[in-house]
Amino acid sequence: MKQYSFLLFFIVFVLQGFSQDPPRSKFTLYDELPSVEKILKPEYSEDMLDWGKMLYQYPVNFNDINTAFARWETANKGIKNPLIRYYKLWRRHMEPFVDYDGTIVLPDPAKITENLRRAQSPEQQRMKAPADDNGSAWTFWGPKQTFWLNESGSSATPKAAPWQVNVYSMDVSEANPDVIYVGTETSFVNKSTDRGKTWQLLGLKYVFGGGVSAIAVHPLNPDTVYVAAGNTVHRSFDGGATWVRTSASFYANRMKLDPTRPSRILASTNNGVYISENRGVSWSRKSFQDSWDIELKPGSPDTIFALTQTSDNFFRILQSTNDGSSFAEIATFPTDIPQVSGGLLAVTPKNPNVMYAVFLSKDANNNGVPYIYKGTFANDTWTWVKRATGKTSALQMDNGQGYFDLVLEVSPLNENMVYAGTTTLFKSVTGGSSFYAIGGYYGNFSIHPDIQDMKILSNGDTWVTTDGGMNLSKDNFNLQSNFFPLNDGLIGSDMWGFDQAWNEDIIVGGRYHNGNTAITDFYGNKALRMGGAESPTGWLLKGKSRHVAFDDLGDGWILPRTAEGRPEGRFIFSKHPNMDQYGALRSNVVTHPNYSGTLYLGSENSIWVTTNYGQSFDLLYTFAGRVRYLDISRANPKVMYADVDGASNGLYRTIDGGKTWSRRSQVDNWNGKVAFAISPYNANVIYAAKQVGAWDNYNSEMYKSTNGGATWMPYSSFGRSVKWITIQPTKEGKDLVYAIISSVSGNPGTVMIRKDGETAWREFDNGYPSGMRPIAGAIFFRDSKLRVAGNGGVWESPLAEPEFTPVLTPWVDQAVYNCTEDTIYFDDHSMINHRGVSWKWEITPAPRYISDPNIRNPKAVFDNPGKYSVKMTVTTPDDTYTTTIDDLFEIKSCPSIDDCNNPGVVPQKAWKLVYADSYQYGNEPAKAFDGNPSTIWHTAWGAGEPQPPHEIQIDMGEQYLLSQLTYVPRTDQSNGRIKEYELYVSDDKTNWGTAVATGSWENSAAPKNIRFTPVPGRYFRLRALSEVNGNAWTSAAEINVVGCRVVSSVDEVDWASDLKAFPVPATTQLNVQLPFNDGIHPYSYEIIAVNGARVAQGLTSAGDRTLQIDLSEVASGYYLVKLTDHRGIVYRSRFMRR
Repeated sequence: MKQYSFLLFFIVFVLQGFSQDPPRSKFTLYDELPSVEKILKPEYSEDMLDWGKMLYQYPVNFNDINTAFARWETANKGIKNPLIRYYKLWRRHMEPFVDYDGTIVLPDPAKITENLRRAQSPEQQRMKAPADDNGSAWTFWGPKQTFWLNESGSSATPKAAPWQVNVYSMDVSEANPDVIYVGTETSFVNKSTDRGKTWQLLGLKYVFGGGVSAIAVHPLNPDTVYVAAGNTVHRSFDGGATWVRTSASFYANRMKLDPTRPSRILASTNNGVYISENRGVSWSRKSFQDSWDIELKPGSPDTIFALTQTSDNFFRILQSTNDGSSFAEIATFPTDIPQVSGGLLAVTPKNPNVMYAVFLSKDANNNGVPYIYKGTFANDTWTWVKRATGKTSALQMDNGQGYFDLVLEVSPLNENMVYAGTTTLFKSVTGGSSFYAIGGYYGNFSIHPDIQDMKILSNGDTWVTTDGGMNLSKDNFNLQSNFFPLNDGLIGSDMWGFDQAWNEDIIVGGRYHNGNTAITDFYGNKALRMGGAESPTGWLLKGKSRHVAFDDLGDGWILPRTAEGRPEGRFIFSKHPNMDQYGALRSNVVTHPNYSGTLYLGSENSIWVTTNYGQSFDLLYTFAGRVRYLDISRANPKVMYADVDGASNGLYRTIDGGKTWSRRSQVDNWNGKVAFAISPYNANVIYAAKQVGAWDNYNSEMYKSTNGGATWMPYSSFGRSVKWITIQPTKEGKDLVYAIISSVSGNPGTVMIRKDGETAWREFDNGYPSGMRPIAGAIFFRDSKLRVAGNGGVWESPLAEPEFTPVLTPWVDQAVYNCTEDTIYFDDHSMINHRGVSWKWEITPAPRYISDPNIRNPKAVFDNPGKYSVKMTVTTPDDTYTTTIDDLFEIKSCPSIDDCNNPGVVPQKAWKLVYADSYQYGNEPAKAFDGNPSTIWHTAWGAGEPQPPHEIQIDMGEQYLLSQLTYVPRTDQSNGRIKEYELYVSDDKTNWGTAVATGSWENSAAPKNIRFTPVPGRYFRLRALSEVNGNAWTSAAEINVVGCRVVSSVDEVDWASDLKAFPVPATTQLNVQLPFNDGIHPYSYEIIAVNGARVAQGLTSAGDRTLQIDLSEVASGYYLVKLTDHRGIVYRSRFMRR
């Protein structure tokens, strides 16, 4: 790797006295990257936590600060403050430059700026004008507009939810209030020409280079707009159709245009006040301290106000009365307001001699507190009064996340109507002396928390931008009926999670700031808000309809059939994959090519596997580092590849289904940052690249291996950062590889394609946003589309070759079914475009029942245990294709409580509670065995709550030979989940003897099994010795046991009147009259001794009326004869052998 010299910066920092020991400079070299919004960084304080102090060190190890913050956050969830917000922004900007050992290898800021200038040049925009681009036609897929999930099943249609896009900044045209421009945290600019009803993306092929911190629209011409982003200012004179970078080289947080001279731009920036007299062609610096706001005096634009600070961190307000030629401090302004995290000013044409100010400051005890001041100008003097103090009854507002989320506005029609907000928006109608909450974390209006920008118009419109998007009140937040979230088509949702279904067009993902969403073609343009906050989450069970899981929502969800409908249920999904660095380095949920219920994922340092759709997982293999991305070969499902984090790790391969793994040869220190894709034709052909890169930090090129990663050959020379790789089959049977390239360090994002055998890559980015920073991509074969998710939401294009020879793969739920009465579900997991396709299924031996062999997804029931082969034939408009898999699945005999060789689950119907030591009202002990996992037993909590151990004792109604207990924990949260346990079984509920099993369970929602040597008993007792989090409680969603009936006397056996056995007693032969015979289906029979042992078994002949059983080898005693017909109906009779 090449690490650039920062000699100039280093000299500056040394001259400023920079060191790792206090006193510390506010900024380090890390803060000098063009994308970093350094104005948001709080002042250093010795009271900061250790992880916070590390932000002021250079160099610092990324892994060290990330670990320190994670540990602190685990114990301090829900806290928001300016330092936390800045750390999260800083972390995101640093991630592309982090080496595997945590070293931050910074690029040259000058090089990034050079890249941005090139990407923003008119030549680049002309070069990216729409063209054929090898069949690409990218369009925005979603989320287009987010709506509330109808979780309660209300008959009312759910409304639009203000959870869509984090909008940093906005401005409304004064000449035409229907025209609005907004800028997102994710570096996108959107425009509305219909008062926010719909939005269009601007600058599709323009890279703005960072979050859009300020926007200013020409007061007379709505087509002229200025946008601050990426440490500069951009301008458009044609309504956003084209953009030009100005000469600015600063981070502008607020911009104003002089209404009398609109070519004059004023900006408050991270290093002072700047003014341009010529539409941004040149700028002059007017002050030299951090500035947070700039205002022109209404009616007197030659008077300018700016909010800044002194060198010892106290707020100051500057004033210029000579058109900005010079500025001076307002002498009467208080000198004792500490600057902690910025502030804002507000003026109104209703009274130009009034100015409000909000200061994010601190009190005498060093606690963060905001203050509202009001200044009045009279007799050539400003008089200042503190109107409100934060965190009091007059103003409940706190410092929130600092300047990142801060607004202050005063009505242009009423000088006493003032709004202020950080995480929540507040309103005053008393000139700032008292405020009440409007919305955010509380208040009467459904506004997303974290208020970003605001503008009040003279026509009554009040616009508020938040972390969730745009909001309009037409009456200053008086009536709910006049309040509207307006985000239809607003682009910039930051997808941290991404997964899509296989045969249904469904996408799910967690979004930064805006929670989890579900998008599908059958919801139209509506995306559902599924809950959650900001987790890189979201996975689909591809073999089940509408089954989705999120790691921050407990159980999985069955999505509603319509956007307005109620979710159809929940299900257990007990483990989730690693999603590191906001999902930038991720593991995933991989579905077996042939078995839809078999899933693999990487959690911590291990690969786990489930065969029941995630209800429970088994450990497959443990590595020395965290498991990132993994995938399984379609050509040979025993071959898998996995990326493992760590200096001596990297890409691994297994050829035995995961039992053993070998490290493959590495290129460019992959070590947990590998993007790879396996050829659908050959398990040994794999394409790989280091997926996080920025220009000269490391070579992010693609490589190809034809021997399973033993050796590699160069496969690209992009000179940019490959983020994701995916492959489609072709008519020729060759790999067509897609390289999804990220917009990093000033480079435009793009997509490139190359077919095996070609020597050059081709662009595939017509309509693709150049500012896209993807987190993942995938092909939706059903419709022949490529999808990419990232900081601009989800985009799609038709495949470069929409018609291709399919790769056929039939699906069933699992490899082994435990009962002949199970319904087997078939489906198609092929790489195939479904347009005009028909299916035909042939199963050998033939099933007893199949719903329809000529549809994609039939279901079938089988008579007999055994192995079954499957032939799937697919007919496309071009040809017919067939594949056959011998012994695809196996069916076994059904477990039964009457079969001690294959015991079944003991029915709970006859169970009764014997004793439980404690319970909370509403969570009674019987709810642990009511057959409903959504109800729970929970011990009492609160004052005087009993301490563990806790226990529950259950009477099963009769004696069973028990061999297993299953404990189902609550799935909504971890409170009360059992850690250490003891299990007892007895026929005497007062004398339990010694425990039949002891142990401990992990903290997960997966059902927990205790298997033990079979023990007879009527009662069992489960003792919880401790809870997974060390709390005092115990909870259980369900408890089940596996066993078989124990026949200890003749009186304990039920008599079936229609089953006659004779003679009684019998000697050498027993005759059993069969209850019914259709001449087709035989009975199976068993002779069971009183101790549960099976002494004989067999099948009747199809035409028999009477079953004759030879008893010559059977010892004297009492026995049970059991018959089972083909429907599973059981008949019993007792007899004695003399």
